[in-house]
Amino acid sequence: MAGFVTVFNSYNEPITNLLVGNNVAGNVAGWSAGPTPPQYTPSGLKVARSKYPSTSPVFAYGDNSLVFPWDSRTGKTTVSIPTDQSLDDDLILYLTQNDAILLTARGVVINTSPVTTTLSLAEMEKDGAA
Repeated sequence: MAGFVTVFNSYNEPITNLLVGNNVAGNVAGWSAGPTPPQYTPSGLKVARSKYPSTSPVFAYGDNSLVFPWDSRTGKTTVSIPTDQSLDDDLILYLTQNDAILLTARGVVINTSPVTTTLSLAEMEKDGAA
């Protein structure tokens, strides 16, 4: 059975409608304000892995485009999963404002991808930039 990629939101704002390969994978709460779970504990969402891209939200071998709308900004990145990572293994993906960090379940970093962000329309209007 294919593994999963657990996507962790390492930001205080929730992600609404995480897109993986242009397909909605779900929502991810912002990190915990504490005390239980401890403050800054990231929230996660399990997304299936697949050998090939699909019309469902899956992480496939090769490049996977991600769009993650927070309340104040939207992040975008491309996460590449190399074919030497067994499809049966679970992976971990941390999303931050400036990087996406893909790891094995044993804590080995596979790769790091830059994240680009744009302010949300509401934030632009609040800042007087719209």
